[in-house]
Amino acid sequence: MGSGNKKGVIDMGNYAPTSREQLAKDWCIKNKIYVSPTAKSASEWYLTITNNNKVTQSPLYYKKVEIWKELFKFYTYYYDKYSGAEVIKKVEPKKVIKEEIEKPKQIINYELF
Repeated sequence: MGSGNKKGVIDMGNYAPTSREQLAKDWCIKNKIYVSPTAKSASEWYLTITNNNKVTQSPLYYKKVEIWKELFKFYTYYYDKYSGAEVIKKVEPKKVIKEEIEKPKQIINYELF
């Protein structure tokens, strides 16, 4: 038997991190950099960042799903800043604009005899 005080389920949404985001998170945790959600209410959260025992709280609060995207952005930021790994920025491909090449006009030369 429990205490009878059942807490409601809080839905923070689902988010699947990319392999790079997961790598950044793993690296940060091994290096004592932690990012965790802290409840403001049942539907809003701040991010608490602990970097080698220095604790900082994000000035903004986030809604469900958004909280996880921001959490992994912070992990990626710290990974890029401190890991020494080469940062590869995502580059969007250039748009190719097809230009129609103006064909030379056919010159008709009529000679009179």
